[in-house]
This record gives sequence, structure tokens and C-alpha cells, in this order.
Amino acid sequence: MDRDIRAEKKDVLHFYRTYRGRIFGIYLLGLLGFAGLSLQDYIPETLSVQKGTEVSLGHFLPVTKTVKSGDGTVESFGMLSTKECGTYEMEVRLLGIIPVGDVTVHIVDDTKVIPGGVPIGIYVHTDGVLVVDAGDVETENGSQKSPARHILKAGDYILAVNGQPVSEKEELIRQVNASGGEAVVLTVSREGEQMECEVTPVNCGNGQYRIGAWVRDDMAGIGTLTYVDAEGNFGALGHSISDTDTESQVDMSEGKAYLAEVVRIVRGEKGNPGELVGQIQYYAGNEIGVIEENNEEGIYGTLSSLPEELQDMQPVPVGYKQEIKSGAAQIFVELDGEFASYDIEIDQVDLNPSETNKSIRFRVTDQNLIDRTGGIIQGLSGAPILQDGKIIGAVTHVFVSDPQEGYGIFIEDMLE
Repeated sequence: MDRDIRAEKKDVLHFYRTYRGRIFGIYLLGLLGFAGLSLQDYIPETLSVQKGTEVSLGHFLPVTKTVKSGDGTVESFGMLSTKECGTYEMEVRLLGIIPVGDVTVHIVDDTKVIPGGVPIGIYVHTDGVLVVDAGDVETENGSQKSPARHILKAGDYILAVNGQPVSEKEELIRQVNASGGEAVVLTVSREGEQMECEVTPVNCGNGQYRIGAWVRDDMAGIGTLTYVDAEGNFGALGHSISDTDTESQVDMSEGKAYLAEVVRIVRGEKGNPGELVGQIQYYAGNEIGVIEENNEEGIYGTLSSLPEELQDMQPVPVGYKQEIKSGAAQIFVELDGEFASYDIEIDQVDLNPSETNKSIRFRVTDQNLIDRTGGIIQGLSGAPILQDGKIIGAVTHVFVSDPQEGYGIFIEDMLE
């Protein structure tokens, strides 16, 4: 039996000596493959690079880069000299062997914008009449009925009644009352898709008919301006305007921006993010621009006049995500009529975030800001973040568990 064991050991040793090179090669290949998959988290899907500079990617990583123009022509291996604007595809390989990923590179002109930081009043009108909820209504005989339940959903937009367009609550009420209790056909937009549904209003007495839907057609609030470019185009918030009840992004037909005054600061505490309490006067003389778009990266429009605080402000260069580094940065914002920059520490830069407006994670380190607000509070969304003299992003979220911590969005994602 001992002889058999010795023979088996001898065979194993012979096998190892014979094939150890292949075994090591397979092990190394597997290790490289794993490393390549791990590097995918560090390689961005897209890059914006200023014309006249070079594409700098993974300078601390052992990767090679093959750059191709839009027609597939190989431009270079390694660094790309960006003399002309355009879009290129960059193939990235670990040690020139293992594919890591493809990066779309946008070569852009030198971009400068004026950092915002001022509070603005926001008013938007919904595109159709927004359904907040469906529930019971009291009929003429005192019973409870829910004609729209299981037909309309929170977040739906009613666009027309019996083919007649409606954009305001009053128009919807008039059309329903005109039905006399006969079934009406509603044209509804649900998650971007149009559909038709039939609802039979109930008689609530005094000639009033109801479909049992709670609705709204506009909303207003306060936020922070992020930037203004040379043509007067602006971006703000760094995230969409969402309805507080449906928690969905608002489909808007039009919007306006107004001058706003912060009248009170509610400090943020653990479990309570705090807020800027603003006063907005919605009249023509206080209007400063129009809001034309509301999307995941913020609200956008054109200013007809620059807020007084920004009229002497000089534009600053845009800093792109590959330039951002962990460490010191500043939030630029107006509080109580005083413009100032406040120190923060960037803890993490996520080049491939699952949520676009959570690309930068930071902590407030400025004691003055902590004393005044407790950290990041509601209403500061959109406050520009600067590093090394460049605008790199905007504040978007606060940690409810710790108001001194927050998230930001890359400025390039807002500028797109």
C-alpha cells in the first residue's frame, strides 16, 4: 500500500513538472480576466475632453488604448491628440491583451460658464392634468363611490375628455360636469404611453359630477441655480422636479424662473434634512427666465436677465469627470444674501454610477456652513461644486442620516 501511495505521489509530481507552465498560464489568464472585469468599474462609458488636450484615461492602470474615428479608422494607439471636435471610440485593453471596455470620447470646445449659487423660484405647469390619487366621492344620496379606482393611477396625466384637450383642473371639471353622468372617455398618458379609458362620473348633487380623482396642474418651489452660459442658457437643481405625492418626474408643458428670497434656514439634523424657506413673488417684474426642460439631470431654460448677484461674476472653466480627484473642493452658494464658498471634502468619484446624480460623494468640512445649515439641506440642490478653479458638478442629495454628507452630479452630465 505504501508503494502505491509513493507511486501516486510520483505521478502527480511528474504531471506537475510536465504541465506546470500550462497550469501557470491558465492561472495567469484567469487572473487577468478577473482583473479586466474589475477594471470595468473604473473605466467610464463616455468621456468629454476639451479640444487641444489629450485623452488621459487610466494613467495609473496598465491599459492600452486604440482610438478610432466615427468611420472606424484607427487614429492612434495610446494618447489621442484632440485637434478637432468630434466623437471617437476608444478600445481599452489590460496589458494590451484582455478587453476591458469601449469608451465613447466626445471632443468638445473650450467651455466656460458662470457658476450660479443663487436661489431661484420655480414654477411649472404640467403637460395635462396630473392624477395624484383615486378614491371615494360622496354621491347625492350620501353613499361612497370610487368611479376612477382601478382605472386611473397616481402619476397618470389626463390629456383630453371625449377628445377635448384639457390642460387645467378647471377644464377637466367643466368637461366632467358637462357629461351629465354619462360615461366619458379619457385620453391618458401613463409612463410615456398614451391610452384611452372610460369612467362614469357620479352625481354629487347641485349639478356637480365627479370621477373620484385628486388632481393638480402646476407646482412651485425653490432651488439653486447651477450655471449660466454665454448665451443665457441655464441649468439648475441637478435632478428632476418630482411630484411629492406620486414621487414621479413631472411632465411639464411650460415653466418660469423667478427671483427668490431666502427668509429662513431650517438646520439639518440626523433624520431631518432641513430646508431653505423661500419667498417667491409670482409676477411679471420678478420673472427672470423660462424653464424649457425637466429631466433626470436637472431643469433647463433661458434667462432673460441675470440675477444681480451674478452680473459681475466671471465665467470659469468646466472640469470633466476624469479631472476630479478626492480631496478639497468648494460649494458656491448664497445664504442670507451673502455669497460665499464653503469647503467640502470629496470622498469618492464614481465614473460609472448607477444613478447619474450620485456621481460625487462628499462631506461638508466648513464649520461656518455647518453652523448655519447643519450641512446640506433641501433647497441647496443645484449649488455648484468647484475644484481647482473649475466647476465640476452640483449638489443633488443629502444623507438623511447625516446632513454633513451628500452627493453631487458631474457638471458635464448637466451640460449635455
